[in-house]
Amino acid sequence: MRFTVVTLFPEMFESFLGASLLGKAREAGILDVSFVDPREFATDKHRTVDDAPYGGGHGMVMKAPPLLAAIERAVGQGDAHRVLLTPVGAPLEQHRVRELARHEHLVLVCGRYEGIDQRVSDLAIDEELSIGDYVLTGGEPAAMVVIDAVARYVPGVLGEAASVEDESFSEPLLEYPQYTRPAEVEGRGVPAVLSSGNHAAVERWRRGQSLRRTADRRPDLMAARRLAPADEELLGEAGAEPLFRRTYVTLLHHPVLDPDGNTITTSVTNLDVHDIARSTATYGLAGYYLVTPISPQREQVQRVLENWNAGRGRGQGRARKPERGGPRRFDERGQALGTLETASSWQEVVEEITRRHGERPRIVATSARPSADAAVEPAALRRQASDSAAPLLLVFGTGHGLAAEVVEQSDQVLTPIWGPVEFNHLSVRSAVAAILDRLFGARS
Repeated sequence: MRFTVVTLFPEMFESFLGASLLGKAREAGILDVSFVDPREFATDKHRTVDDAPYGGGHGMVMKAPPLLAAIERAVGQGDAHRVLLTPVGAPLEQHRVRELARHEHLVLVCGRYEGIDQRVSDLAIDEELSIGDYVLTGGEPAAMVVIDAVARYVPGVLGEAASVEDESFSEPLLEYPQYTRPAEVEGRGVPAVLSSGNHAAVERWRRGQSLRRTADRRPDLMAARRLAPADEELLGEAGAEPLFRRTYVTLLHHPVLDPDGNTITTSVTNLDVHDIARSTATYGLAGYYLVTPISPQREQVQRVLENWNAGRGRGQGRARKPERGGPRRFDERGQALGTLETASSWQEVVEEITRRHGERPRIVATSARPSADAAVEPAALRRQASDSAAPLLLVFGTGHGLAAEVVEQSDQVLTPIWGPVEFNHLSVRSAVAAILDRLFGARS
């Protein structure tokens, strides 16, 4: 397979291409990697390849004429698929890597400075790709990523072809944990099944661990697939439950604050009951606790639950058109309200969750105001909580937010929800939905 890289800095690739499997593949003639420098096509004595942007602004832009000529040279006389590495491109995913490997010749164009003249992309690029949502000094590291990922699918590059498929994102599932000798490292051993000699049991364990790791660390990948019954069973056998299945939401009506910072008790509303229950059910959470010290309000909530579970509301869900190939589904409000319980205090909630799981939950407070303490982003929280078997409790407040005593007794505070403007006064129902989606939502 051929790669031709259009770059101002071909020397950056020397070590990368000379080592490990890529180096051996090049020596064996399996991979052919060459370079074209746009400076060779500059027409002035300084070999200028950039200029100030039209409309003003910071930095420089790569000029179209030398870059177009370099791409034409890179393509040569045959066919080639021309790829621009740019932050505005489509995300590079494993299925696209497989498709790129079907091309005999890839031309990888590395941008620099503030980018390239748009007309280059319009005239001479077949596809724009990004390797992630972060900024690099240029497209060269991204081109290396593409070469490495695609080369693995070229016959003869890997010593064991099966290992290409038995890896993270190939299915897509994250890869299971790997172990090698010695059998013990600082008191930590190796799962007994891996030394059992039972290959079927080993494969079953690995599949279960892969499912669990994906559910914990990449719920977006798990939510995008429909698990077979056998995989559901394996997921249950793989140790701790996925994070979403051991996450709880609690909505406090006491102790919360009024506009002057005084501790008060707020009233329960119908929206508090229905909307948050529907959000917790949508993301598969373990439960939802509505906290108020006022017993008549707890009793009123219980009457609502009884109505939907046993009274006139039961069975009144409106049938929805099923997704193609999927099971028929019902908008059953009673199913959502089945996640809801009431409590007289938030300490009672903590005690109940501790009793259910055998350990205290990680308590994470929420606020619309920036915290003086170190706040945690949703993605970081998901990683941290996934590495533990402990349950997770997300605490939301009504009124003007949680009282200081709740925040002080929490383990962490979640970063506030901010949009592109200063206004950030979401209703608590909207905030719950937004945070749950950031933690557990599927991404297309």
